[in-house]
Amino acid sequence: MTRWIIPVLVIVSLVEALVFGLFLVRRRMDRKNLGSVTKVEKTEIMAAAGNDPLDNPRSLPSRIVGRTVLIVSSLIALVSVRDLFFPGTILSFLPRDDIYLEWTGAFLHSPPPDSVEADEQGLEAPLFAGDKFVSQLMGLYLCLGCLLKFVSAFGWSKGNRVMGIIAGKRVENVERSGVVSSRLIWRTQAFGDMMLLGMLRLFTPAAKTASLDLRWHLMLVAYEMFILALYGFW
Repeated sequence: MTRWIIPVLVIVSLVEALVFGLFLVRRRMDRKNLGSVTKVEKTEIMAAAGNDPLDNPRSLPSRIVGRTVLIVSSLIALVSVRDLFFPGTILSFLPRDDIYLEWTGAFLHSPPPDSVEADEQGLEAPLFAGDKFVSQLMGLYLCLGCLLKFVSAFGWSKGNRVMGIIAGKRVENVERSGVVSSRLIWRTQAFGDMMLLGMLRLFTPAAKTASLDLRWHLMLVAYEMFILALYGFW
């Protein structure tokens, strides 16, 4: 049953991509319909329709980015926390996790207790302390990156609501300081995902020799990179 976890996550990501595409189409249509309307009139029309373009300042910076980060970065954070605090521990609900640990050399420095690896390599494990340190350091960096993405997506709201007068009319506006802060992090994390994607792509042929398929990992990381770059730079 565990072998269906990653395909289900990919299907969820595809559904999210469909929702995102419909959102872009709707936004394009709204802009086209309101292209000849002034800024104040546009705000009033959209607010009357329940579609305020400035939205509630207490809402999240981007719900699409939040859902994407929740789907992809949760898995990355789970594996990274395991590699950081519990190296060599097999997560049975993750498909082929034992092959991943063996391929990455985790069994050399942290063989599971009461296992064949512990009997064969238990005495030599202290000699691989440097490998263990590098593995935990990589897990720490990935955990910090995931933490930044979680905070930028769920840690604060869009901004503060302020009142103003434009063309003699009293209108509401939103000071989008939260969105600006989130976009700075999304740009940086998009480059981080790009480097992680390049590393996974570099080792994909080698992983195939150990019967470890990284195609699902590549698709998930690439999708998150696309969403972060889109909302970070657009």
